[in-house]
Amino acid sequence: MNYKVLVSIYIFISSSFFSQENLLKREIIENIIDSIDAHNQLEFEMFRSERNENNKFIEGKFYAKMENKPLKIYVKNEKPRKGAEILYLYGENDDKILLNPNSFPYISLSINSKNSILLAGGHHYIEQAGFSQMSETLKYYLEKYQDDFFEMIYFEGIFNWNNKKCYKLRIEYEDYKQILYYAKDGETLYKICERELINIAKIKELNPGLEISKKLQDKQKITLTNHYSKTSVLYIDLENYFPIYQLIYDEYGLYEKYIYTKLVLNRPIKNEEFNRDYKDYDF
Repeated sequence: MNYKVLVSIYIFISSSFFSQENLLKREIIENIIDSIDAHNQLEFEMFRSERNENNKFIEGKFYAKMENKPLKIYVKNEKPRKGAEILYLYGENDDKILLNPNSFPYISLSINSKNSILLAGGHHYIEQAGFSQMSETLKYYLEKYQDDFFEMIYFEGIFNWNNKKCYKLRIEYEDYKQILYYAKDGETLYKICERELINIAKIKELNPGLEISKKLQDKQKITLTNHYSKTSVLYIDLENYFPIYQLIYDEYGLYEKYIYTKLVLNRPIKNEEFNRDYKDYDF
């Protein structure tokens, strides 16, 4: 068998395998999006570990139940503020969050959803809770890169994680970098990050002293990143296609870790469970 025939066979086998793997990656990504978008109500516990500007990891854990559209969410903290409760219903209570701090002054407060007290050292605001941002991010990159997006994704096999069989995907944004951006009059850091689907905590670090909700001046220079992360590692539950374990890396290493447990997708959540007077709450 001559050299050209061998090369042709190798190319055919390699391209066939490559094509099959890309089909699998496409199927997984599309199933993640479809599953997240199909479940409007869900409950879960979440553990978070997030690196702050001092290079220390801040941990937290909470229970949440939520409805995505329109956003309704109840949260009860396990740590760092054990027993603290949050209730948020989009468009109600002047679009403010009801907070029971479970500490002095021992009264419930209505505060802006972007108030830093709600972060408890974490990275994300209440509007970013759950999985919707993951779905929107994947859809964004599918539209932006089309088939080339799957060249950024590495299928690393099926693993048992937390007694669940999971697909493991690694997404590499090799061109991840910091970029200069000139704001348009009236834009805010939060709105820019929301539109570009980039990491608000990272952008806050890159622009110290700027408030996320303060309107920027026309052509004001700020620093952004061109992607949410440099690398994202996702463990996707084979039963429901939810990314229940997420590792997010920036240019310096691990930046965020999120673990979702006790995920419930099919229990209807009654309207009364999004009311401050519900029997299980202490507002």
